[in-house]
Amino acid sequence: MGKQKRERRKPRKNPIGLPSVKDFESANAENINDDRETALERVYEEIQSGNIEEILSGLQTLESMSCESMLAAQIAKDGIAKMVGPLLVDHNVLVRAESASALRCIADNGKEEAYKSLLKDDIMTPLCSLLIQYYTDWQPILDQNEINKVNDEKEAFIQAVTLLWTLCENNECAIKYANKEDLVSILIKFFDITVYGADIVTVTVQCLLSLSEDNSTAINKLKSCEDTLLQLLNVETNNTNASDIMCLKTAIAGLLINISNYVENNPMSTVCKAIAVLSETLSVDCKQLLSNLSSILPYEKNAFSNTAKKKVRDSRRMFGAQQHALEILANLCSEEQESDNDSNLDDSDCETNSIDNACLDNKLCNINLSLPLEVIEVFNSCNIIKKVWDKTIAVDKDTTEILEQNVEGKAILQQMHTLNCRAHLCLNNLISSLEVDVLGGMENIYRMWVDIGTVVFKDANPNDIELLESATAAMRAALQRLSEGKPNIFNQLTLADIQPMLNGEQQCSNANVRANLIRIVGNLALILINNCTSEGSELVKLMSTFLLNTCTMESKAWVMAESLDAIMDIYSEDESNRLASEINLVEKLHTLVPLFKHKVRQQKKTLRDNVAIVSTVNTNITRFIKYKEKQIKNV
Repeated sequence: MGKQKRERRKPRKNPIGLPSVKDFESANAENINDDRETALERVYEEIQSGNIEEILSGLQTLESMSCESMLAAQIAKDGIAKMVGPLLVDHNVLVRAESASALRCIADNGKEEAYKSLLKDDIMTPLCSLLIQYYTDWQPILDQNEINKVNDEKEAFIQAVTLLWTLCENNECAIKYANKEDLVSILIKFFDITVYGADIVTVTVQCLLSLSEDNSTAINKLKSCEDTLLQLLNVETNNTNASDIMCLKTAIAGLLINISNYVENNPMSTVCKAIAVLSETLSVDCKQLLSNLSSILPYEKNAFSNTAKKKVRDSRRMFGAQQHALEILANLCSEEQESDNDSNLDDSDCETNSIDNACLDNKLCNINLSLPLEVIEVFNSCNIIKKVWDKTIAVDKDTTEILEQNVEGKAILQQMHTLNCRAHLCLNNLISSLEVDVLGGMENIYRMWVDIGTVVFKDANPNDIELLESATAAMRAALQRLSEGKPNIFNQLTLADIQPMLNGEQQCSNANVRANLIRIVGNLALILINNCTSEGSELVKLMSTFLLNTCTMESKAWVMAESLDAIMDIYSEDESNRLASEINLVEKLHTLVPLFKHKVRQQKKTLRDNVAIVSTVNTNITRFIKYKEKQIKNV
């Protein structure tokens, strides 16, 4: 028996007899979706057909379709791992290579949803089987008669290891599975550059670099290979393979640093040697490479010559190596924060008659510079700060206009944008971790602060969240270091100077950028309140009011916590009591605390890395208010 069709209310008759724009867009979207569904069904049929040519065609089409992120996530959700997984161990080497390449593309573009779907559908089992096969059976013999077969096997292996690298870099479950199957012991076989060549050794080391992050199981296996890795740093570079060897050495440097971080009493000489390699990578002049590319790409619109292809490939690999070097340096200078502090997120407040002064100390003046002296010395001797700073400078307009003329040029510009963002993030960590003299002194830090501010508030596209997030983080770190010197360089600060920061916080949709701008405003207020000028006091009142008003409009509990924490920093000293009274600080905080605690209860399970700042404010805010009430009464 058929279902009864639900009656629908008839729409009003269209008076002009033509479909509306909304109807047209809706119908067009439905047609596109129908076309995609039909195309996907056809691709899935080809992949499962059993015919080699159809399988290869289907896999290539699948990879092309996966370039769109939403579609890639949908493909992964459709159970593509179950369809393509068995093809990873197919007898045909081209099928193996295309399968791994397609799955890697799905993972790269589908992001978190794709990683979860692929792992849920057990992609690791066939992937591990493939790698074990290579470990057991494969040794490339460069016989001229079998050169094509060797290259095909090499490509299949590289794609398989790259897929593993992508999964391990983005999902803890992949790392656990890799540990269980002891993939580290399998992969270290491919460190022999005389047998496998630079490409295979490089991708293997890059994969192990991700696999070994915070993974003592992997590190214990890799420790035995430390001498081999050190020897690989001595591989000679020539004009034909400079970018390949640079990529290899950069990855090895990162892996050696990972090993050193986990091994007690490991000589600092290994880390220093690795940093020197990273310095060499960053020494390559990006501007010169871009100039060379901009002189050939406009004339290669239709068909690229082999010379042009090689220049593009080598340049992009060099840019990739520099991005990798920046990420390794950033990790070297980062400090892990304890984040399992849920006990301080409940509504109970510690009753006490006096404030624990340690809780209200000016945190800006207590940065922990924990890098060993040997490391600081090599940073100084290699001029790391300047090299990282050079990578923060955006591509000039003339070069941009030239490179935007074709697809390859646009891809290079996107890569340079990513490099620019990684440089700002690296600079953020370096500024927070190195001594002031290594950073070039207070004047150089101030210059960097001003220049980055120009990028954030003048040059950057307001929708470029990646750049804004990284640049404001570096700006925030620079200001924190400037505050240590009790500088008077901000005494001439005016409302016009700080207004872009206030506007930026109010207009930005990204919580991380808002939090950085809030901290920048708070740190400026803290510097000004310590300098005690009448003009500065008026600005402090303005910025304090801004921070308090931000709390009433902020949807994220942890960003609200940043504002409240900044307020506690600004008004922690007794000399601030008069200003606190003038802006009715205590009364406003009394109003905000219930709102804050309500948001914390609502968002407790989603705070993740931000639990520390929320816990700190949740613990201290009520005591701070009680203390400040007593102090203001005496004003």
